[in-house]
Amino acid sequence: MTTYSIKNKGNEVTIEVKGHAGYAEKGYDIVCASISMACIMTANLIDKIKEIRYNILDLVCEDGYFRLQVKQSDALTQSIVDNLVETLDELQKQYPKYIKIIS
Repeated sequence: MTTYSIKNKGNEVTIEVKGHAGYAEKGYDIVCASISMACIMTANLIDKIKEIRYNILDLVCEDGYFRLQVKQSDALTQSIVDNLVETLDELQKQYPKYIKIIS
C-alpha cells in the first residue's frame, strides 16, 4: 500500500509519499504509476516555471519514496500543490485498498 501525508507549516508544505501500491506486479501497477507520475510532474512543473524556480526547498524521489517541500509564496505554486493533493485524494477514492492518506 502507498501512503501519503500533507503537512503545512506557515507558508511551507511538505508532501510525502511512501511505499508501493501493490495493485499489480512491478511494471504493470497502474496505481503506482499514476501516483509516481503525478508526483514527478508536480515537482518538475514547479521547478520549470522560472518565476517560482526557487520555491522547492527539498525534493527526494527514490524507489518507493517521494518527498517534496515547497515554499508557497504565490498563488501559482499553491495551485500546483493543490492539484497534486486533489489527484492523490482522487486516486485514494478510486483505489482505497492501495493508497491511503495519513494524518
